[in-house]
Amino acid sequence: MRTLLLTTLMLGSALAAPALSSAAQADDSGSYYGGFELGLTQALDNDISHSGSGLSLTDEKRLGVLGGVYFGKAMGKWRLEGEYAIRKNWLKQLQVTNAGGLNLDTGENRAGGDTRSTAIMANAWYELAGNERTKLFAGMGLGLANLRVESERSGPQALLNGSQWQLAGQAMLQVVHEIPGGIELGAGVRHFRTLSSDFTSPVGTVSLPFKANEVFARLTWHFGADAPAKKAEPAPVAAPAPAPAVVQEAPKPAPAPEPVKQAPVALPGPFMVFFDWDKSTITPEAQNIIEAAAKAFKEGKAVHIQATGHADRSGPEAYNMKLGMHRAEAVKAALVALGVEADSISVESKGETDLLVPTADGVREPQNRRTAIVISR
Repeated sequence: MRTLLLTTLMLGSALAAPALSSAAQADDSGSYYGGFELGLTQALDNDISHSGSGLSLTDEKRLGVLGGVYFGKAMGKWRLEGEYAIRKNWLKQLQVTNAGGLNLDTGENRAGGDTRSTAIMANAWYELAGNERTKLFAGMGLGLANLRVESERSGPQALLNGSQWQLAGQAMLQVVHEIPGGIELGAGVRHFRTLSSDFTSPVGTVSLPFKANEVFARLTWHFGADAPAKKAEPAPVAAPAPAPAVVQEAPKPAPAPEPVKQAPVALPGPFMVFFDWDKSTITPEAQNIIEAAAKAFKEGKAVHIQATGHADRSGPEAYNMKLGMHRAEAVKAALVALGVEADSISVESKGETDLLVPTADGVREPQNRRTAIVISR
């Protein structure tokens, strides 16, 4: 079972590697989801004892199976869900220290029977890291479980039997990857346990908990009108053409002709540089716009450039303020690389406070993910 847990964790780390490079923003805020899970469960050994008879032994179980269904709601980095799961493990052998008067040999005894757990859990997941497609979640769950022991025995000697509802808890780690169609594939590990329950034995009542380490796979469908729809990225805004020169005619009655006066040519702009969601990387289209701004700055004999970064409302306000500054600084670095002096460039961020297209909180809007370049003399 340790090998299975290590293999799953290595698989989860490989899937999450590209996601861990940046903090995740909410991409499924307000959506509902549901699905089913399958996996393997290794019930941990139980020490069974009875002080009155002196009975003392340990039961060892084989690798078992689990299956379940779940339904929940995603709210930003949080997911809240209800889960119904069934686990079943078969008894492998008994290690007997004291038979307590039962028909058991000291040492190893072959055994039969099984242990089944039916659990109803309320789970809370939190997104630790990820990007638009791949996420790493940690989760905790509380609920009730019915622990049923079916004819635990060694040869003809019956040992335990019965069932009881008990409080249960679990701790989980899961990597999920989104594929087209609102579907997610998940893989994870979990530790599940209950409080001790009382069972009937030939020597009297025996109390024991149920504890298991598990690996599982999930198939999830997202649905619900609150999930933000993806929109096409806007085409880059072309730099406007310079305004034509205004020529004033010399006064006719003047004895000497006056030189023709030409008004200063208006500087082009503002130039709009757009970014991908949750990114401050300069795209090829954005580079073309920045080159046009650098050219206009040089040819127009301008003395200052103001680069103002913006973000949409799909993430936390503080995060978006930082993201806007990253975008403004990325544009400044590109302008400096094109020969514009760094001292001529000022940067600032307005985060999600100055939207080009007004939206509700949590909605992605491509035209709000931008840096505005304003040139002045």
